[in-house]
Amino acid sequence: MDTSIKKINSPEEDELELKHIELAKSSELLAEKELELTTLRNSVLHFEHRYLKEVGIKYVELDEINAQIAEKMARENPQDTAFQEESEIARETANSTAKEFRSHEVPNEEELSQDFKPSEEIKKLYRQIAMKIHPDRATGEKEKEYQTRLMAEVNDAYAAGDIERLRQILQEWESSPESVIGEGIAVDLVRIIRSISQIKGRLKTIEREIKTIKETEMHKMMMQVQEAEKSGRDLLNELSAKIESDIQLAKERLEGLS
Repeated sequence: MDTSIKKINSPEEDELELKHIELAKSSELLAEKELELTTLRNSVLHFEHRYLKEVGIKYVELDEINAQIAEKMARENPQDTAFQEESEIARETANSTAKEFRSHEVPNEEELSQDFKPSEEIKKLYRQIAMKIHPDRATGEKEKEYQTRLMAEVNDAYAAGDIERLRQILQEWESSPESVIGEGIAVDLVRIIRSISQIKGRLKTIEREIKTIKETEMHKMMMQVQEAEKSGRDLLNELSAKIESDIQLAKERLEGLS
């Protein structure tokens, strides 16, 4: 006959168990959404660099030649205000295009050789780390600041495809005092409730950021390019060829004005 007494949980302990389950599910979802956002952001950034390298630099050249044409026409027609206005507009456009191009750091050819396509292994590792060290799981300001800095390192390593650095970060975290969770039902319950609330807030922010990125012209163009690639077309190359043709025509026109 079993005479052992089965422990009956207090209402606080039952609630704590439920909150642990909710926190685990929320953390898993957060890690997945952070991965989605980081992957999307890096994909668009890499595509933007490719666009600037293949197409943007040609727009700089074309706008500069068109500005020179307009300025030449303005000098030849000093009394015509229409030519003067066109010259000013063309020069402002050329300067703006050049400034916009210079504002972006364009990687070298080797860095542009492939699209941003992280492996399933590095994605899995990113999820594991995000679930453990995401700053929205922190319960104190010092812990949150530390985990925010650490998460930034994780994002940088992920963007660079540095899986060894990600493994190192995870190993260091698991052996650090920050990974140790304090005890006490009441304290743990408050911590978990706050963590869940922070995670929910972060999830809303991520959704807004993803929506914003997807509404940008660069993302829309990236989607068009990727869709065209499925049928064997290179839209960026086609656009580049069109601009090169326009550049040649503009050069001939400028030479004809000399």
